[in-house]
Amino acid sequence: MNATEKDLLFTRLNTTFVVRVLVVLGKALGRLLPLRNRSALFFFFPFYHVGGAEKVHAGIVGCFAEEKPWVFFTKKSANDGFLPAFGTGARLFDVWFLLKYGYPFSVGVMAGFIGRHRDAVVFGSNSLFFSLLLEHLDRSVRAVDLVHAFGGGSEIFTLPQSGRLQARVAINRKTVEDLREQYARHGLPEEWNDRVVLIENCVEVPPEYPMKECRSKLKALYVGRGSEEKRVHLVGRVATRCLQAGIAVEVTVVGDALQAVGEAERACCTFLGEISDPRELTRLYDEADVLLLTSSREGFPMVIMEGMAHGVVPVSTPVGGIPVHVTSGENGWLVDEGLGEDEIVAQMCRILARMSDERDLLSRMSHAAYDYARTNFHGERFCASYRTLLLENR
Repeated sequence: MNATEKDLLFTRLNTTFVVRVLVVLGKALGRLLPLRNRSALFFFFPFYHVGGAEKVHAGIVGCFAEEKPWVFFTKKSANDGFLPAFGTGARLFDVWFLLKYGYPFSVGVMAGFIGRHRDAVVFGSNSLFFSLLLEHLDRSVRAVDLVHAFGGGSEIFTLPQSGRLQARVAINRKTVEDLREQYARHGLPEEWNDRVVLIENCVEVPPEYPMKECRSKLKALYVGRGSEEKRVHLVGRVATRCLQAGIAVEVTVVGDALQAVGEAERACCTFLGEISDPRELTRLYDEADVLLLTSSREGFPMVIMEGMAHGVVPVSTPVGGIPVHVTSGENGWLVDEGLGEDEIVAQMCRILARMSDERDLLSRMSHAAYDYARTNFHGERFCASYRTLLLENR
C-alpha cells in the first residue's frame, strides 16, 4: 500500500462510528484545555525541513506575525533547516507524534480546542491531519487550504472536504484549472469553483540586476530535493554528457540529492548538500548562469522564481505552471513536451552548448529573466492577499 492509498484509507475511516465516538471524547477534553490562542489563527503544515513548499508556508505565517498565530507540524521533519523561518511572531508546536499516533482522539482534541475560539480560522496545506480535522470542526470555524500542485496525492485526500472549505488557494493558473476539472469530473457543485483563489508565490527580488562574471565555463545549478518526481538523475546525466561532448559547463547540485544521481555520474557534479542560509543561497544564484529543472511534475517552483530574480536562466521541463512564466528563447528555455528521458538530456545539453557559445544571448536572457521577476514575483500582493482571505470576517 503506497502513501496515497494509506491517506485515502484514513479518509474513509474518518466517518466510521468508532472514530466519531473517539472524536467526541477528544472534543470534550479539547474544550476544557486551560489554553487560549489569542489570535484564533491556526496553521497546519506537515514539515519545517528545507523545501520549496516549506519556504512558502513560512512566508505565509510571516504575513501574520503581528497576530502571533499558532502553527502545528503534523509529520516528522527530516531536519530543522526552515524552522527559524516559521518562528517570527508565531508559536510553534512540533507535536506530530501526538497528532499522528493519537488519531482519532487527537483530531477531536484539536477540533474541540479550536471550537472554543470566536472567529477561529484554520489554514493548512499538504497535511492529512488537517484534512481529517475539517470533518469535525464546528461550522463557525473558517477553513482555508493551499494546493501547490496536482500529482502528490493531497488533491485526492482533500477532495471529500472541498465543500467544508470556505476558500482554496492555488499558486498558479494550472492548479486552478486542475481543481475545476476535478470538481466537474466528480460532479461537485459548480459554485464551488468560485471558492478557488489564485495567489501566486513571491520571492525577494534584488533592487538591481546582479552582474554576472563571464567565466570560461558555464555555471549550471540545480536546487531541490532528490525525490522521485524531481528526476535529479537526469541532471547527473546532463553533466556527464556535457563533459563527454566537451561542453564547458560546471554543474552544482544543492539539496539532499546525492543518492538520486547515478554513481557513475556523481563525479561530474559538485554536491553542496542542503543549504538553509539565505545568504549562501543568494551567493550561489548570483554566480550561476543557468538553472536546471528536470521534474516530471511541479506547481510553480520557488527555485525558478529565486533563480530568475538573480538573473539565472531556467532550463526546464514544461510542467505545471512553469510555461506560464518561462518563455522559451526569451527569459528561459523549455524542452519539448512529451520527451523521454534520453531526449530531455540531449535537448538540455544542446541548450547548454548554445548558452556556452553565445554569451551575448545568455546575457540578454539573464537580464530578461531578472526583469520578469522584478515585475511579477515581488511580494507586495502576497501578504495582502492572504490577510484579506483569512481575516475578511474580522
